[in-house]
This record gives sequence, structure tokens and C-alpha cells, in this order.
Amino acid sequence: MSGTGPDVFAALRACRLWRAADDAAVTSLAAKARVEHATRGRILAQEGDKPDRFGVVVAGRVRVYHLGADGRALTFETAGKGEPVAAVAALAGTRYPATIEAATDATIAWLPREALFELIESQPTLLRALVADLATRVVNLTTVATSLSLDVPSRLAGYLFQRALAVGNSTPGGLVVDLGMTKTELASALGTVPETLSRALARLRDDRVLDVRARDVVVKDVGALARLGSGYSEE
Repeated sequence: MSGTGPDVFAALRACRLWRAADDAAVTSLAAKARVEHATRGRILAQEGDKPDRFGVVVAGRVRVYHLGADGRALTFETAGKGEPVAAVAALAGTRYPATIEAATDATIAWLPREALFELIESQPTLLRALVADLATRVVNLTTVATSLSLDVPSRLAGYLFQRALAVGNSTPGGLVVDLGMTKTELASALGTVPETLSRALARLRDDRVLDVRARDVVVKDVGALARLGSGYSEE
């Protein structure tokens, strides 16, 4: 179905790739969009597919991941409303380097690859934002690669430390940090399996760094979390 509804326009308007574009340009993009409604777990694009389109999330969340030969999924990113997916592959013209899956029930506005090039040609000032976004993605992928050199407790500590800085809620009992996703999703994001994640949480708990609850943790020692997350040890 075509993407002329207000929700689609709002999502495209919020997309960082063309945030500086005028409303007329975004309206033109919306007219070219094809909207897909997907249930949780549905594969939206398969690693290796030809990138003839890219998407913007209208509602819900989608996950971008690589499935290793051992069956483990390494999550590169999770995108929410207004965030682009597969744009880098579409620009490069190479095949999708990862699989895109609906992490929840989701709505995606798919745009033809050429629509982005046409937008850039009509508004060349958007190139600055596009280059900045591509550079940020390279930095993020470098961070993912670096984190994989650490053991799982250190990867987990690094993630929780960043979450603590972003959404930590100070209480008399410690800093309450919402995990931001299910433990199964978190395990995938850290490049591991739920059983190993559970052992890593238990280790941090036994070391009195944090307490574990259902959907969040209570950080007792932020300094220790930061040191573990950087791979630094005083031993």
C-alpha cells in the first residue's frame, strides 16, 4: 500500500538522513513509499538480497543482525520509529550485509533506492547530514567489533554502563537501569546466548556490582561497571 498517511509522513519527517529537507521534499518521498505491516519475527530483508530499496520504521522496532555459522545472531542495531534501515547498503548498491527482522509487530515505509539519490540531487545540502550519518555508523560498527574482543561479562558491563548514563534512575538502593530489551534480545545484541548472559549477570551480582531483577538491574558500583566495560582490570 502507498505511504500517504500522517503516520508515514511523521516517520519520514523525523528521519535523520534528511532532517534538513523541506516538507515538500518529504511529502514527495511519502508518495513513493510502500508500506508493509509485519508481525513480530517476520524477516523483512535477508542477508545477501539485492538492495533495491531501504526502509524507515513507522511503528514498532526492527532488528538488524548477522547469523553466524554457529547459529548465533549478532545484533548490529535495533531501529525504532523514524529510523532508517538498509540505507547504507542501498546507497552502496551492494547486497544486504545483514538480515532485517521485525523485533515487534512493526510498520515499515519502504522507499526505492533511487528516491534517495533524487532527493540528494534536488537538495545537495543534505549531503552533509548523510555523510555524518554514514561516519557514525562506521564508528558504531567499530565499537561492536571492539566489544567482541572482550568476554561476555565485560561486554555486558559496557552495555549496562552506557545504559546507566542514558537512563539510570538514582534511588536509595542504587542506580536502577532498565535493560531496554528482553534478556533474549540482549544476549543476541552482545553476540552470545541467554544461558551465557545469565551466567554473566550472576557473576556481576556475586561480585556485588549489581542486583538483577526482571526487566532491570540495580547498579551498586558504577565505577566497577565502567572498569569492566572497558576491559580494564586492577589485578
